[in-house]
Amino acid sequence: MTRLPKTALTQTKLAVIAALIILTGCAASPERYQDNSAEQWQLKGKIGLWHGDKKESATIDWKQCSTDSMHIRLSGPLGSGAIELFADSDGASLSQNGETRRAASIESLAAQAQWPLPVDALRLWVRGRAAPQLELRSRINTRGQLEELEQAGWTIRYRYSEPDQTLPERVEAKSADTRLTLIIRDWSEQTGTCTPQ
Repeated sequence: MTRLPKTALTQTKLAVIAALIILTGCAASPERYQDNSAEQWQLKGKIGLWHGDKKESATIDWKQCSTDSMHIRLSGPLGSGAIELFADSDGASLSQNGETRRAASIESLAAQAQWPLPVDALRLWVRGRAAPQLELRSRINTRGQLEELEQAGWTIRYRYSEPDQTLPERVEAKSADTRLTLIIRDWSEQTGTCTPQ
C-alpha cells in the first residue's frame, strides 16, 4: 500500500471540506420569492433614470404594503442624500435633506421632481403584470414568461435569470422621452407596515 505525501493528504482534505461547504450552502439556500400576484412585497436593487438630458441612478428599496400604500427609499448618487417616498390613500410625501413635500399622489410628486413616471402602473409593471385599466400589447416567451409589455405609451421589457421565474430580475421601461432601468437583486414578501421614516 502506497502512502500519499503529507501535502497531498492536506490538499485532499481541504478539497473535501470545500466541496462539503459548497454542497451545504447549495442545500441551505432559501427558495427564491416568486409571487407576482401578491399585493404586499419588497424589492431591493438599483435604478437608473433618464429624462431628456437628465440621468440619475440610485439604490432602491421599495416596500409595497397594499394597493395604495408604499414606501420607496432611494439612496446614492440620485440627488444628494437619501430620498424617502411614501404614499397611502391620504396622499404622498417626499422627504430629502430634512425637507418634506406633500402632494395628492406619488405621481404628482414625481412630476414635481421632473420625473414623469406612472408610479401606479409601475408597481404592477415591475412584477411582470399589466395595469388592468389600460390597453395593452404583450409578448410571452416560450417558457410562459412576460417578455415585453406596451401600455400607456411605455414599452417594458423583462429579463429573468431562471426559466421558471415569475418575477423579473431586470426591467427596462421606455416612453418617448423617459427611460427607466431596474436591476432587482432581491424580491421578498412584505409583512410590515409602510410608514414614513
